Amino acid sequence: MPPHKMRLKSQYPSSVAKPPVWVRRLAHYALIFGTFTLIANAIVGEKGLTHALAARQRHRALADDISLLRLENEELRQTATRLREDPLAIEEVARGELGMMRAGELLFIFSDPPERSH
Repeated sequence: MPPHKMRLKSQYPSSVAKPPVWVRRLAHYALIFGTFTLIANAIVGEKGLTHALAARQRHRALADDISLLRLENEELRQTATRLREDPLAIEEVARGELGMMRAGELLFIFSDPPERSH
């Protein structure tokens, strides 16, 4: 059996002619333009990087608001439980907000004396 000779790529006949230089340059520039367009769209497009960063910032602000509201909700829940179960808490609210007094208590009102002119 004869040994097989390996053919080099340059030995194969070229059935496709190379395009002219100006066509290759035009394709090269079109590829560069398309790449920059895609990069710009990825940065500032509707779903781009700037939109994602703004959404992340809004998410952080809303998460902070939710944390504060949860704390306030817990405080209000504790106050409601105290008002339902503790008579002293009800008395405290009645005295502070409604100005109520117990029977037999005396109310003393002090006022500053008017200033004297010399």
